[in-house]
Formats: sequence, C-alpha cells, structure tokens
Amino acid sequence: MKDRVEMEMRLIGKLMSESSQYYDLHGMLSEDIFNDKLNKKLYTSISNILNKGGKLDILGVTKGFKDNKLDLRLMECIGTDHYAYIGKNIVLFLSQEDKKFRLKKLAESTIKKLDNGDDLFEVIEHVDDNMREISEIKSSEMPDIKKQLKILHDDIDRRMSSKDMNGLPTGFQSVDKFTGGWQETDLVIIGGASSMGKTSLGLAFCYNCAKAEIPTAVFSYEMGDTQLLQRLVSLESKVNNRYIMKGTIESEELGRIHKAIGKLEQTCLFVDECKDSSLSYLLNKIRKYVIVKNVKFFLIDYLQLVKGSGHSREQEVATVARELKNIAKELNVTIVALSQLSRAVERKDGCRPSLSDLRESGEIEQASDIVMLVYRPEYYGIMTDDSGNPTEGLVDLIFAKGRNIGTGTLPLRFQKEYTKFIDPQDFEEKFITAQANESF
Repeated sequence: MKDRVEMEMRLIGKLMSESSQYYDLHGMLSEDIFNDKLNKKLYTSISNILNKGGKLDILGVTKGFKDNKLDLRLMECIGTDHYAYIGKNIVLFLSQEDKKFRLKKLAESTIKKLDNGDDLFEVIEHVDDNMREISEIKSSEMPDIKKQLKILHDDIDRRMSSKDMNGLPTGFQSVDKFTGGWQETDLVIIGGASSMGKTSLGLAFCYNCAKAEIPTAVFSYEMGDTQLLQRLVSLESKVNNRYIMKGTIESEELGRIHKAIGKLEQTCLFVDECKDSSLSYLLNKIRKYVIVKNVKFFLIDYLQLVKGSGHSREQEVATVARELKNIAKELNVTIVALSQLSRAVERKDGCRPSLSDLRESGEIEQASDIVMLVYRPEYYGIMTDDSGNPTEGLVDLIFAKGRNIGTGTLPLRFQKEYTKFIDPQDFEEKFITAQANESF
C-alpha cells in the first residue's frame, strides 16, 4: 500500500511540473486510480483546473480546502523523484493496483451473496457486470488520420478485388447483390407483422453464414432451441415442418432429416435459448461468444423481448437498440435483430409496412444501419399484384432504410411448408436498385 501511495504522489508531482502530461494521459486518468484520500482530492482539484483551461499553481490547487494537510501533501508530491519516472508507466501501475483492489472487493461481495443464498444467476450477472468494468482498458491515444486513411485504402482495395460481395454472405443472390453482404459493425433490423416469416428469414441468414464457416449465434427469446432447430432441419431436409412436429414422417423423409441433422452438426451455429431477458445478460453473452467462439454474426429474436432501462417501454427499446449498435461497433460484428410492427399496419390499404410501422420506432430507426420489412401480400388475401401476376409465395423484402446502400425492394419466394425463403429464378429482372437520395 505504501508503494501505491508513493506512486500516486509521484503522478501528482509530475502533473504539477508538466501539465501537458494530463492531456497526454487523459484517456487513462481518473480519480478511481487514487486510493489515498488526500491524493484523490489533489488530483480532483488539478483535473477541474485543467479542464477549465486554467494553469496549475500551489495556491490554486489547494484553494477552497480547509485542510492544512493538503498543502503539506502537495509540497511532498512536488518534492518526489517523479522526474525519474515515465508518466504512462506510473498510470499503468496505479491502474493495475486499482484492478487488483476491485477484484478482491468483487470476490468478497460474491462470496457474501452466495452465503446469503442470493439467486445464482443474479450472482453470475453481478460478477459479469463488474468483470466487464474491471477488464476495460482505457487508451490515451489520439485519432491518427494517417492510420485511419490506411485502413480506408486497404478496405477500398479489398472491395475492388471482390466481385459483388465484400461482407458476410446472406445466402440470397439478390440480397448479396443489393447489400454487398453483411458489414461489420452494422445493426440490421428485420421488421414484420405476425406470420410474415421474420424469424424464418433471420434463421436463414444465420444458417447461410454458418454454412459458409462463419461462426454464428442465435439468441431466442420467443421460441425454444428445439423449435428453432426443427425449423432449420425442415428447410434443409425439405420435409414439411408440420409433419416433423407431429411425427408423421415417411422412412425416406426420415433419411433426409438425418442427413440434414448431420449437416447442421458440422456448422459453426450456436442456438442460445435466453432464459434471462435482461440487456446486461445479452451484452455479456455476445462478448463471451466473440471471445470464446469468435462469432461474427448474431441474430436476436426479438428486440422487444429484451429488457432495457427506462421509464417507458419506448425508452427501454431505445436503450436496447443503442446498446446493440454500440456493441456491434465495439466488437466489429454484425447484429440482426427482429422487431415487431405496430398494429396500425393492419389498418392500411393492402397492409404494406413502412418505416413508421416499427413498434417503438424512433430510436430503432436512428440506431440501425439497415431496416428490412417483410411483406407477403398473399397472407392478406391479395392474390395478384398491380400487373396481374399471381402473388402466391411472393415476398417483398422492403429495404426501408439502408445507410450506405440506399432503399429499394427485393422479391423473394416463401415455401411455407418448409418455412423456407429462396431467390426467385428471375430475380435479375425484378431487381430494384437503391434510390441514391435515400441512402443516408
């Protein structure tokens, strides 16, 4: 403890003699790394003065404190051998000491909770939340435009060397052509009314990524893992999902199911049946999958079932959407979240959805990079389109928002007996390009 107090005093002495060190180390500094009360008060005063653009002097730092010990301590700090130490190394030492102290406190509080008989999952969440804060690494680096431009240049080269796709595959030719594939850091929203097939579409995106050997995870809040896997088996084996559920399967179909299960077993797909609906649980699980399994693509079914913080349901959903976007950026992953639509869509002529129909739509729209709306006119009894073509099995995938890609509508086909989406054979002719003025 004596070594730590002396290091704190050296840091204060260095800040007093070289105030530029405060700005150099600002991203790593905080009053939390000071354990001694006097040192903490001195650092807080120094920080307040420099943040207001003031200059440091002995009288200014101790002004307002009715404690002679502070004056004496400050003089002791200035008189230390701080000049023999590198500022960054002092801060790293103090940060490590602070982490050790917090880890000991966490261990003590965890043992106390277990001894008191607290719920095990709440204790685990308590540990996860605190470990995430303790393990956070602060940086003092300033943005470097040369490094940023180098990354941009390399990214342009990579995109030029690829034909139509430079992101993760969606598994649909038309969607890959339109989007260029799923992009890292993107939050993608799939909205749809009940029975439109948004879960099946999200699962198809996941499965297609997994088949391409890209680690993928599904967080299911509505259906159990067995139900989701059953859907995947149905679309892979082309055996009617209802027959699988009832067990009325022919021997030839059973053989196809066994083959489908074998294929699924070889994929990097993780199905997580979420029994805790808290946002902190979800964020911690995402981090764990990235660290342990190197997962690149996540599906969340669905957004409104995750419990965030806020005084209203709209604020809760807004918090969830913002945090999902933040963690996608932090971990460089793609997150696809399913979302309900408001019932107002059913009162529209033709029931065709738009961006405003997203339930609690304000922040969802702001946080997302892409919003896709699933529309099946056949479901609403609309059996022909404006040109008189039959709509049986037709799906309009409406890109209502597309940051960097624009908006537009793509046709897909839905085989409801297998809950399977496929590209239409003539998708090139029906492809509708993005509207440039809608892209941002």
